[in-house]
Amino acid sequence: MRPLLRVLEVLSVLELLSIAVLLGNLATVHIDGVAAVLGPVHGGLYLAVAVTAVLGRDLLLRSRLLALIPVLGGVFTLINVRKEARR
Repeated sequence: MRPLLRVLEVLSVLELLSIAVLLGNLATVHIDGVAAVLGPVHGGLYLAVAVTAVLGRDLLLRSRLLALIPVLGGVFTLINVRKEARR
């Protein structure tokens, strides 16, 4: 797998985990400290995925645009990265 695709895959998984924890916290106990810490972390991961996808070379336009979608961008990027790795 190309290094760019590997970086996008790792960032997408981390972004997906961070949003899952944030939504789980919101749906259950809603601890303010979790949201205060993970909110900016998730935002940074979202921006990292978006910037890496937009500026990455040899990525399909679909992968670049789907990385910009909030909440589901990490999932879409992960799916497209795996498709591009096979191509």
